[in-house]
Amino acid sequence: MFAFSTSSVQLTLSADLVQEGISYAFIVEFDSPEKRDYYVNTDPSHQAFKAAAGAIIQKAIVVDFSDGKF
Repeated sequence: MFAFSTSSVQLTLSADLVQEGISYAFIVEFDSPEKRDYYVNTDPSHQAFKAAAGAIIQKAIVVDFSDGKF
């Protein structure tokens, strides 16, 4: 099952230095909440990534949002 439609990686460049030590932002767009949930909870490659990355990533923040909804 292909879970997401697009993704990008951006280096954060906060001029006001409030990024709390976070230097990269990963944006993943999903076609539906069901595909997002599959990716987060079930997708084997994402599970493997989380296991491997957990050993080297010091801090991660996950933010879920809907485009255009404030």
